[in-house]
Amino acid sequence: MRFELAPLDLPAVYGESVVSLADLKVHLRVTHDDEDALIEIYRDAAVDMVERYCGVRLGEVTGVEWRAERLDDVLDLGVWPVTGLTSIVYLDSNAGDQTGEIADWRILQRGRIALKPSKSSPSDVAAGVVITFDAGFGDDNRPAALVQAVKLFAAHLYMNREAVGAMQSGEVPLAFRTLCGAYRMPQI
Repeated sequence: MRFELAPLDLPAVYGESVVSLADLKVHLRVTHDDEDALIEIYRDAAVDMVERYCGVRLGEVTGVEWRAERLDDVLDLGVWPVTGLTSIVYLDSNAGDQTGEIADWRILQRGRIALKPSKSSPSDVAAGVVITFDAGFGDDNRPAALVQAVKLFAAHLYMNREAVGAMQSGEVPLAFRTLCGAYRMPQI
């Protein structure tokens, strides 16, 4: 099934909620303040990279939209952890919007949802399904390995500011992939 996640506008402080500037500066061993804006850009890019690489949300977000052409009994929402469903809307055979029952669905692991065993998909789904949900790790359950991966990638960007340099290895450290590996969603 083909699906897409609608673009999501993250709050300006999203990266700070995942890894604070102060924590990242300690990791970088930076004691001055004249590069704070640059370090924040690298941090935000690193958060984005870890999220895209693993298919996760490192911070809590609401109103994520998943769109597809049909409604199956088990759906992969493409990002995890899913923390709650807000709405399920589909286009019926008469080209009218219908609201599905959120209570008919259960949240599975790794960004998947499924109809509860006693429930079935509506019979008049023609096309155009939109599921709105909440996702993301909170401060109490954010994996330390992914936080460290953000710090490593931000440090890599900070230390290697040019595309090509005399002292550069040219590749993100292997530790990044190792830290993210257990959390990465399988790529099909």
